[in-house]
Amino acid sequence: MKKINLLIKTSLVALSTMALFSCAETSEPAETLRFYVGSSKGDLSHSIYLCELNPVMETFAVVDSFAGANGGSYLDLSPEGLYLYAINQDNWSENSQHTTVTSFAIEPASLGLKLINSQSSEGSGICHIHCSAEGNYIFAANYGSGHATALPMKENGEITVASSVVIGEGSGPVESRQEGPHAHQVMLDPGQKFLLVPDLGTDKVFIYAFDSNSGILTPNPAQAYFELAPGAGPRHLAFHPDGLSLYIVSELSSTITACTYNSTDGTISEINTLSTVEESHEGMKYPAAVRVHPNGRYVYASTRGENSCISTFEINQDGSLTRVQVMEQVPNWPRDFNLDPSGKIMLVAGERSDDIRLYLIDSETGFLAETESRVQVPAPASILFIQQDSKEL
Repeated sequence: MKKINLLIKTSLVALSTMALFSCAETSEPAETLRFYVGSSKGDLSHSIYLCELNPVMETFAVVDSFAGANGGSYLDLSPEGLYLYAINQDNWSENSQHTTVTSFAIEPASLGLKLINSQSSEGSGICHIHCSAEGNYIFAANYGSGHATALPMKENGEITVASSVVIGEGSGPVESRQEGPHAHQVMLDPGQKFLLVPDLGTDKVFIYAFDSNSGILTPNPAQAYFELAPGAGPRHLAFHPDGLSLYIVSELSSTITACTYNSTDGTISEINTLSTVEESHEGMKYPAAVRVHPNGRYVYASTRGENSCISTFEINQDGSLTRVQVMEQVPNWPRDFNLDPSGKIMLVAGERSDDIRLYLIDSETGFLAETESRVQVPAPASILFIQQDSKEL
């Protein structure tokens, strides 16, 4: 495919350019898809929203909202879809030691939520959670204290006391953000053998061997951490569907790094690093989320700032990335976005514009195209499709 690098404005890509996906790459869209949205607005009585998406009509709407997790800005599902987990920022503070993870039972028909329990994340400033593929552990990243935590779960969805709490070591050159460890994400590898923890404060992705029998995390003897450039500030990562590559977005350097991943020993090696935005981009630029298209050919990254954007990267044959599109017509401060299971639709959450917008995806080029479809949601910060396996994206 011919490489291109251009800035897409509002009318540059018309809907007529949207190509049909092959059945080998994507599934046909369902008539109605449902998804949860977590809001980072801590004073809301209901901070989790249920939405419905009609992918054929390219429309969506909020249909319900739920209490029980103040500032539930990140969500995850149990693998069988019976339980929803949310971070609880009721006491979000770098000095507070009582941020929690909250568990809900999902009503099968209505997808309503029933509170089960909350459990301490054993750290401060919780910002991310991740459920194991077997649904027996939930992991938490505590940005404030820097700790990563493993919490066992019962079969009824109840979260129990932490089985392991770890913290990396180090600091970085950006004194205002990197005085010490700041774990920003927790992610098990596809084989469920290693927990990866991007740490913004130390410029490292810490790698822990995970014993699913004991719930204990220990530094990976083959590679305790993967180190990025000084001042990078790694925030989030996403695995390729084949499990042999991963992609890291760094908040402070506004970069994305493509890496190989050895699933046998849990080691990471860099392929290439490039900016998430055009070289001419001015002002603040803080990457937030990263996702891989289900067809395994494209990676997407959101960047927050005066000129917020979603960038599209093509995965080359050697595993490196090439930026092929920067879509600037996005909500303000896109803290999260997600792709529907078919890979034809992207929803982008504008945390500071209080809205979510819908974009169409061309599977042949990876390009995004605008639509008029949007809904108002206070400070949306997490989008989670109920039907999809969120571990793959």
